[in-house]
Amino acid sequence: MSSDTPSLPPEPNVPAQQASSPDPAAQAAPEPAAPVTPDAGAEQPLFPAPPAAAPAPERTPEERAARRRRRQLGAAALLAVVTGVAAAVLVTLPERTDIPGLATPNDGRYEFPELALPPLPAGASPPNEYKMRTHAADLRGLLLPLPKGAVATAPSASVSASGSASVSASPSASPSASVSPSGSGAASPSPGLPSVPGRWIPCDRDAMLAKDDAYALRLTTDACRGAAAQGWTAADGTRTELRLFRFGSKDEAADFFARAYQQTSTKDIGATHLDAESKYPVALGETDIRVSDEQVAGLATGRIGWLQSGDVVALVQLTNPKGVPTQAFRQVFALQSGMLY
Repeated sequence: MSSDTPSLPPEPNVPAQQASSPDPAAQAAPEPAAPVTPDAGAEQPLFPAPPAAAPAPERTPEERAARRRRRQLGAAALLAVVTGVAAAVLVTLPERTDIPGLATPNDGRYEFPELALPPLPAGASPPNEYKMRTHAADLRGLLLPLPKGAVATAPSASVSASGSASVSASPSASPSASVSPSGSGAASPSPGLPSVPGRWIPCDRDAMLAKDDAYALRLTTDACRGAAAQGWTAADGTRTELRLFRFGSKDEAADFFARAYQQTSTKDIGATHLDAESKYPVALGETDIRVSDEQVAGLATGRIGWLQSGDVVALVQLTNPKGVPTQAFRQVFALQSGMLY
């Protein structure tokens, strides 16, 4: 059978091993490495690790000395600041007067407790709100209290044979008080009433610290309604005597004041003269100040002052054989006038 399809030449015989072997070039080329992806679950650092620091260069002796000086200066400055703060704290803790070098020299003034006026009777007005300036409060409570460090002294009174002195106010004043020879200075108030610094005394010559009755007669003429006393001796030996006299009206008090301040001496002070050169601060009222002729180291051994405030007349006397401090008298006189305002 004939055919037009050309016949193909026979294939050469190729061994099976050669036919199945791979290309040598293919064997020599390595397979590409798979890209490494970070593990999603592993914690990655926020910043890459810094490169290793290069070793610091060695400092010269001059640089080391300068650095040491800077450290010393810094430590000295810090020590100065700490010392200053500590000193400021220590200075503010105690009282200024307790610090050596800052204490104010004592000029004789006293340290009083907080001053307080006695209560007024129901419906009564204070004297500064009443045109007649009538003092309705307990007269003993209008006296100054004892200053710090002072020793109370008993007022002048007639001493009985038993050695105790019993003093009472005038008939118009119902309260009474007993004074012991020790002069404790504590009046016995009525139950339920606050304590008062003063004591009731009779309206007599002793109340005026007078030598005789020439001026004390005015106490009867002007009808003294009551008298109260207070007294103390300070550490420097200065003795203070306070007296308050109450009258029925401002006019009666003015008449007694005009006569009382004319006495030129007391039982404790000899000859005196008017202190017209000094001015004394008072809350309100008429004043008359006298100083003793006798002086020690330029200080008068006695000072006495009279003050009229409405229906009350006050007597302030300070004595000291070594001389009465001027500032002490000014302080007591000013504060006592303030108690009557």
